[in-house]
Amino acid sequence: MDKTSAVSGQSGKLSAKGILLILFLALFALGFGVIGAGLCYSAHMQEKTCSAVTEGRIIDYRKYSYIGQKNMFTPVVEYQAGNKIFTGETNARSNSRNFETGEYVMIGYDPANPENFYIKSYDLNILTRLGMLFLVIGLAVLAVTITVLILGKNKMDKKKKDTIQAGIIASGIVLLIFAVFVAVTGLKNALFVLGGMGLFALYGWFHNKRIEKKG
Repeated sequence: MDKTSAVSGQSGKLSAKGILLILFLALFALGFGVIGAGLCYSAHMQEKTCSAVTEGRIIDYRKYSYIGQKNMFTPVVEYQAGNKIFTGETNARSNSRNFETGEYVMIGYDPANPENFYIKSYDLNILTRLGMLFLVIGLAVLAVTITVLILGKNKMDKKKKDTIQAGIIASGIVLLIFAVFVAVTGLKNALFVLGGMGLFALYGWFHNKRIEKKG
């Protein structure tokens, strides 16, 4: 039994399985959305709280090992805040060493609690990208939930169902591509690339229209 048939019965009402499916998808979307929003908010608050700026030096890396996954690394930084020298690791973890040992980096730290710090243009970028990725996945699942509800209506003709389904699938693909670009290259680069793709698609559409008129 497919999703649409699980959602609707002969009378067009939701079946028990359909209700459970929709609740599961809605909770899944809500969970990813909350996690994504939380990560983005955490990055924003850390930037706001850590308002003091100083220069730090990468002195080492701490390795984290996970079963069945690549090792993750987080840089250990030494920096001066006031008259004291602090040493600590950042909250961001990566599967590669993004800085050379001994390299100097700019950091932001909390004047009220200097042990709270982050590496500028590094930690917050990772948190924001992860947050955006979770938000986009949540939106994609929400789109699937709406599709299940719409396509579950027996009164809707097949052509209209196919059109809606194609539109939702295309939107989901675009959202997933956008999420991958955000996670890999950052928000600005992702918007630039997808904007170029959109312009190219728009040009192709106008070009096909002109060919149809000439034909």
